[in-house]
Amino acid sequence: MHTETDSTHPKKRPRYERYVDRPSMRKERGFACIGLDRPTDPVNVGHALRAAFCFDARLVIIGGNPSGIRLPKLHTDPMRSFRHIPVISSNNLLDAVPEGTTIVGIELSDDASTLMDFNHPERACYVFGPENGSISDDILDRCTQKVMIPTMASLNLGMTVNIVMYDRLAKAWPKMQSRLDRIDQGAAHTTFGTNE
Repeated sequence: MHTETDSTHPKKRPRYERYVDRPSMRKERGFACIGLDRPTDPVNVGHALRAAFCFDARLVIIGGNPSGIRLPKLHTDPMRSFRHIPVISSNNLLDAVPEGTTIVGIELSDDASTLMDFNHPERACYVFGPENGSISDDILDRCTQKVMIPTMASLNLGMTVNIVMYDRLAKAWPKMQSRLDRIDQGAAHTTFGTNE
């Protein structure tokens, strides 16, 4: 049996020490929110919530009021993201989209841009369809932009949310890094919300 002083059995790091020290996108203008249209699998909802937390999304909207999805019980969201990010359930997902937000439908369709070529809007709500289907037509008609990830087959919902949110972060990273470099050099005198 190992004890806490036994060097062969390292102590488990507290959860708060597992977060990576990187700049938050919340210091930049704009925001992202995630809309899940009629999700059916709690596992995927948990993955989507975890992605929202990891990639600094400001809001998660669950459309269609799916039954059987209890936020505190999602084992794929060990961070309990609903404690940090507002999660809204609504019969009509579009009713909860913030004012002035570009609605981006993530959908395999002929008129969609590829994610690789996509320039993310400053204020975006990314809408993802259910595991066993597509985004509903009434929501798709309201999407200002449509984006697809060109794959051989459709991706898992949770995986798709992670890929899109990572792409947003990756494309914003050079601007964020440039700002951090200027701060390190002592040349920055910008504040939150100012134009450059």
